[in-house]
Amino acid sequence: MLNLLLGTILLGLSVPTLAIIDNRSPEQSKQLQQQRAQYQQARGALQQKNFKTASPLIKQLKQYPLYSYLIYQRHLLQLEQLNSKKMAQFDDNFADSPLPYRLHRSWLSHLAKQKQWDLFLKEFRPEIANTTLQCQQLWGLLQTGHPEQAFSQVAPLWLHGSSRPKACDELFNAWINRGDFSEQHAWDRFWLALDRNNAKLANYLTRYLEQPQRQKIAKQALWLHKNPKQLAKVKLNPNTQGYDQLVVHSINRLGRRDPTLALAQLERFSPSLNLPEQELQKLQRRFSLRLLKRYQPPHDAMIQQLNPKQDDAELTEWQLRNSILQQDWQIVDQQLAQLPLATRSKDRWRYWQARALTSQTKPAAHDRAAQIYAELAQNRSFYGFMAADKLGSEYQLNNQPHSISQTELEQSSQHPGVIRARELFHHQQRTEARREWRKASQDFDSQQHHLAGQWAKQWGWHGQAIRSAISARQWNDLLLRFPLAYNPETADSAELNNIEQSWILAITRQESAFTPDARSHAGATGLMQLMPATAKETARKAKIRYRGSQQLIDPELNLKLGSSYLARLSRRYEGNRVLASAAYNAGPHRVNGWLKLRSDLPADIWIETIPFDETRNYVQNVLSFAVIYSDLLGLPKQLFKPNEQLATLP
Repeated sequence: MLNLLLGTILLGLSVPTLAIIDNRSPEQSKQLQQQRAQYQQARGALQQKNFKTASPLIKQLKQYPLYSYLIYQRHLLQLEQLNSKKMAQFDDNFADSPLPYRLHRSWLSHLAKQKQWDLFLKEFRPEIANTTLQCQQLWGLLQTGHPEQAFSQVAPLWLHGSSRPKACDELFNAWINRGDFSEQHAWDRFWLALDRNNAKLANYLTRYLEQPQRQKIAKQALWLHKNPKQLAKVKLNPNTQGYDQLVVHSINRLGRRDPTLALAQLERFSPSLNLPEQELQKLQRRFSLRLLKRYQPPHDAMIQQLNPKQDDAELTEWQLRNSILQQDWQIVDQQLAQLPLATRSKDRWRYWQARALTSQTKPAAHDRAAQIYAELAQNRSFYGFMAADKLGSEYQLNNQPHSISQTELEQSSQHPGVIRARELFHHQQRTEARREWRKASQDFDSQQHHLAGQWAKQWGWHGQAIRSAISARQWNDLLLRFPLAYNPETADSAELNNIEQSWILAITRQESAFTPDARSHAGATGLMQLMPATAKETARKAKIRYRGSQQLIDPELNLKLGSSYLARLSRRYEGNRVLASAAYNAGPHRVNGWLKLRSDLPADIWIETIPFDETRNYVQNVLSFAVIYSDLLGLPKQLFKPNEQLATLP
């Protein structure tokens, strides 16, 4: 366990307690500000490779928590001067930070580039090696006279469905030319590539296929990969090599577009497939589940065959959603009874049990429903809030801020990694700050996570405060989990766009947890996770000055654009936050498509039957978070407004 009482040692250096404690004396504060300014000067000088200016500044900052980052930056700029002794010294001095790992990888890359293979192999560490370094290590073994050791490890690297790094090219070419490579390797990788939807790589691999049958199957596989519906029209020879892979891959591709046709083709081909019954059932289940999610349920006989004991919770839950959509409450009640007890006891399904009970005419059923609603209404959850609405009772926020003494806070503040994270956050080195925090907190217990979260909150590092509260399992500390971050900006945006501030805060909390530089894999950026195209269009329509996606990490601009886009969605859906929130996540085109198929539904049913799990949870979270933020802002709390009770296509 990490010692939170460390106050005098930082990376082997003496550390003044002024580094982080907020009750610093004026002299201490002045010293810290001076160190921060010198650090920025030293960083700037290093960026300009002005070592003459940087070196004396670095020497003056040995007492500053980010001294290690300056040494690291200098080493990165002078990798040619790094040697084993200096690397070991850096490892020893800064072992409790993420920097040695990162420097070592950079140095290994430099050694490979300089073809210093003996030193590279001596310093190579498997635990830090990515694919590039693995290939470079094997190439190094080859260059230093160890071909058997090198070539014996190539195949597992080559056999991958994705393209390998460029650093692997020479190694792979040598392996192929040596003769260790076989057509079977290409054949196996061809199917791996197709399964990864990497048709370009799969097509490239066909050049290594010599057998006419394999060439023919590969050509058919590539064509069916692009045109899976054509599988229904082709005739294939079951005795051809690769027949099973071709059929299964094509049916899987078809199942993404047309699950009904995929099931029909599976029935057609299954007698000729050399697959275990269990594998066939997996395919049947996959396509049946997709049909359930499209609200086009397969025949009851198929579901009964796949889920005879109703012990497949996911299938049963989606059967339930289909029944809820039809408002067939008798069937809903029967299906709920078939769920495993642990699943049936969740707020979601208890709420729907109560909804089903209220459809009955027996007074006892209504009494039981009222009892379930009353129990649920004690919970701070989407279903708890809906249950409270059913009863006309107050929402239970259960806000219990945890009391922490100043002594505890001061003790927790002395952890070196926490100190460094705070300074990195101050200097807007957010990625480095997150790395430092992860390293420092990996062995924290619940109390330590909570104490660290309180510090993050004081610094205005809201995203980290939220994550720490979650790690600490402090679910009821709402002031930590739901910060009123960017309060002036969100209030101004709400007034300007005539939408609720609590809604803007809820969207931002759900999208990025108030992390200004957040970026998704799809490219959404900033506090409100705007896609560049959406930001550009919104800026044009709202007449907001915008110069490009690089500006989206600016909190003020991101909130302006995000709030303006949210307001546009609100107008599009006539002020219905349910539909607008769903559109913010999944896009208006999807929401409109869902409404065309499922419209004029009560809001609770429409939300429950959203086909995308992510969007359903998103909408539920946003509406619940808006209730919490309304309470924190001292505003009236309402899960659904009158115009949101029914989901209707505008």
